[in-house]
Parts: sequence; structure tokens; C-alpha cells
Amino acid sequence: MATALDHVAWEPCPFEPQRDRALETYARRKQRMPNPALAYFAPVPWFARALVDLHPEYGLLLRLDYEVMDLVQLVVSQENSCRFCYAAVRAMLWAQGMSRARIERIEQDLARADLPPRTLAAIAFGRSQSRTGPAGAAAAREALARAGVGAEEMREIAFAVALTDFSNRAHSIAAIPSRPMERMPEQLHVRLMRPLMNLMLRRSRFHGQRTPEGAASVPPHSRLVRAYEGSPIAAALGRTLEALWASPVLTRRCKLLIFAVVSRGLSCQTCPHEIVSGLRREGISDATVAQVLTHLDAPELDPVERLLVPFARETIWYEPATIQRRVRALREQLAKPQLLEAIGVASLANGLCRLGAMVVDAP
Repeated sequence: MATALDHVAWEPCPFEPQRDRALETYARRKQRMPNPALAYFAPVPWFARALVDLHPEYGLLLRLDYEVMDLVQLVVSQENSCRFCYAAVRAMLWAQGMSRARIERIEQDLARADLPPRTLAAIAFGRSQSRTGPAGAAAAREALARAGVGAEEMREIAFAVALTDFSNRAHSIAAIPSRPMERMPEQLHVRLMRPLMNLMLRRSRFHGQRTPEGAASVPPHSRLVRAYEGSPIAAALGRTLEALWASPVLTRRCKLLIFAVVSRGLSCQTCPHEIVSGLRREGISDATVAQVLTHLDAPELDPVERLLVPFARETIWYEPATIQRRVRALREQLAKPQLLEAIGVASLANGLCRLGAMVVDAP
């Protein structure tokens, strides 16, 4: 079926999928169905696992209704022009029984989609978080509060939006092939399996339980992780960040520079001090940091950092085909794991900076 993103240009993927049976088994056990796209991210294990572990529907939410979350993810994916994620959410809504006509009404005009006011407010919140970032955080929180959404549910909506921002960038920037996902509802065997898929989706989703407080400190995102104390989100986010920093593909200094550039580009107030402190410990002076953030370059940068610092800035606002061509050019200069890890770090940085403004800076 035609989608609202059919007009979005999408370049060929510059990465070959790499089969990893342990990863496939891990994802299938958690998601109850295969996830072929993970093979593209397999060379960077923390990145591939994060795309599974941070999905809210596998026990990370305590209050948020999954139907609301699905609609938020649909609208955010549309906002970010991610053909892959948009087709995936659309196919999931269809598999769960939503008619094509209803899906199209939601895409075209939310006001006429016969949705409850709280759902409309959650969708508007997600759109604002993705479109304006931290600059629109206060207004978005106020709108959600006026709709009667409490603080805990608001934090879960914000996490669902941030995870979608992360996933959208991961799949768009890497140009993961979208046509197989877009064509899925048209295939006869998939249509015949629709009731079974619905059953599998419903069985794989579950709400989590409250967890003991005392979330791990994971600089430079300690405050963000602590904002979810008592929620399974804190542990999942903490594990992902620990794995990111432990990964040996890119240096810690290079990853900190990517976070710093994205943080500056989004005017994030949540973690810049911890990032700068981390860069000092890596031997980069405050003057060099200032030069990098202003000019996206400095004599002290090594060749890999010199390529990835300006790339990180381009991941904040982009057209899919433009940044996909940029990645193809970088593929000639960087090893495959290096480029994939840079995409993963920049994608997560974009999600976390937007999330921080919603939950850490909230009154």
C-alpha cells in the first residue's frame, strides 16, 4: 500500500549485512519474530543490541498504553522521514487489526482521526520533541500536562519518542533497505499470517515492574539515567551506555566529541559539563573544545575525529538521501565498524539530548 513517505528519496545501503546467529537468537527470543535489519548493525554489538533492548514494549514501560506508543512512533517516524521505521510501525498497526483507511486518516489529519484528547496530546508532544528539540520542551510539557497526563507517563512518552528518534537515525543514516518492509503487507503469505502476527505481537509486549532505586552512574548521562530511577528504563539505558563506552571501535575521546557536537547543536543543557569534563580527562583543553564546537575542526584532532566531528553535526537535521550520500563517501575513508559505531553514537546522542530536555530539566 502507498505510504506518506513514498516521495522520500532513499539511497542504496553502503553496508553488507553480516549474519550473527547469537544476535539473531537474542532478538528473536525478545521480539518473538526475526529482525533481518539487525544484520547490518552486527559489527558493532552494543549498537545492534540497543536497537532491541531499548524498545519500550519489552517490559520497559509501567503506565503508557501501547496503542498510544505505536501512534507516537508512527508520527515521529513520519516527522523524521524514516521510510524503514515508518513502514515497520505501519505494518505493525496493520498486523494488529487497524484498517488501512484508519492508518491513512491518522497520517493525513490527526484532528479527524477520532482519537482521545490524551492520545492527541501525546502525539503532538512527540512531534514537538522531534521537530524542535530542547527549545520546545517547556511548551510541550505544558501541553501534555493540560491534557491530564501525569509526570511518570510523560517521562515514558518522552522515552518512546527518544527511542524512535534514535532508531529513525540509525536506519535512515545507514540507508537500511526499506522496500522489503514497505511491501510486507502486500505479500499473500503475510496477509494470510496476519492473525498469527497479531497474536505474536500481543504476546511479546508486556509492561514491566518497578525496580529498586539506585540506578548506575553513567557519565556523562548520570542525571538522565537517574531521572528514570524506579523504572526498568534506567537499567536498560544504563546497560546500553556502559556498552557504548566500553566498545573499542572508536576511542572514548572521539565518542565524547560526537556527543559534544550534537549537544551543542541542540542547545542541550543536560550533560555538556560532564562531556567537557570527560574531554579534559582525555587531554583536550577547554580552548580546543571551544574551537571544535565553533568550527567543527581543530589542529589537535586526529584523522578519524576530523572526519566524524562535522558528520555528527549533520545528523541533527537532515534529508535522508543527502546524509546517506555523505555516509557512502565516508565509507571510502573509514572501516565499516568505525562508521557504523559513529552512526550509532550520533543517533543515540540525538535521542538523549532531546530526552534530557524533557525529563531532566523538567520542574
